Amino acid sequence: MKQLLMTSILALASTPAFAHPGAHDHLTGWQGAGEHLLGSPFHQLLLVVAVSGLVLAISLVRKSKKTTRKQPVERRS
Repeated sequence: MKQLLMTSILALASTPAFAHPGAHDHLTGWQGAGEHLLGSPFHQLLLVVAVSGLVLAISLVRKSKKTTRKQPVERRS
């Protein structure tokens, strides 16, 4: 699981930046950045993908922790 996670992180980190056309001169402060990020369909899609990926990763980690805990303990007699 750790190898898959690290491979995924490295694969995503090595991709080129996907920039949309347009100037970013209006990004002066948190309010301007928030309006830009939430007002653009491109950024909204990326936000949905990022949140979905985070939810999936958290659920997979929790599921793997539950399955490792439920393994029976071997007893020697």
